[in-house]
Amino acid sequence: MTSDREVIVVAGVGELGRYVCEELQASPEFDLVVLTRGHAIKPWLESKGVRSITTDYTTASLLSILNSTHATTIISFINNSGPQYITVHSALLTACQQSNTCKRLIPSEWIGDVETYPLKPAFYATSREPFRHVLRAQTEVSWTLFNVGWLADYFLPRAKTHMTPVLAMFPVDPNAWQARVRGSGDEMQSWTCGRDVGKAVVELCKADEWEQVTYVAGEWSTFNQAIKAMEKYHEKILVSPKWGDGD
Repeated sequence: MTSDREVIVVAGVGELGRYVCEELQASPEFDLVVLTRGHAIKPWLESKGVRSITTDYTTASLLSILNSTHATTIISFINNSGPQYITVHSALLTACQQSNTCKRLIPSEWIGDVETYPLKPAFYATSREPFRHVLRAQTEVSWTLFNVGWLADYFLPRAKTHMTPVLAMFPVDPNAWQARVRGSGDEMQSWTCGRDVGKAVVELCKADEWEQVTYVAGEWSTFNQAIKAMEKYHEKILVSPKWGDGD
């Protein structure tokens, strides 16, 4: 690796993390290291020549990786829904505290308004919120809770995005060409392309200081407006299935 570039470590890459990795790799200012648990390496990582290192996510293992790579920042996409989230992220934080160079951490948040609704989704009460208290109680490592609203990718056909549809939550299904909007549909929403999330993370990594919460919004609109735009562009009306008893 080029010694004058900062090394960014990404944990639990997943789908949104893939956009972040691609943008970090495209940046001339950073070198990218991806942590894996030793399972088969994702083909796209191999095809792009991304360096991956196996870890068991213990503090000792993580500390060894941070010191050997001279990393400055860890970005996590590890999306556990219970106490395991606290265990893994506490290990990430402790490794940063003990490392020679890595003093910045972005834990796995990525959605919602964590200041107004810190316990939504409900599983945040036993995962994210307890770890936020751990972060606030220390000063050795800088951190930020990075959040976006909806991902604009959910308006796209599956073949045009890294993101898997979230049909139980997002009201528009571009693959089945359906829309079932809760509420009036006129409530303001924000959405951001996954690619732009990656670009925003790169800019954040360049910043000298971080605020404790970072919000990114690519566009503000309503679902009714978005549906009209889709129908106009494709010249095809979205089907609106009836709500069932369990909906």
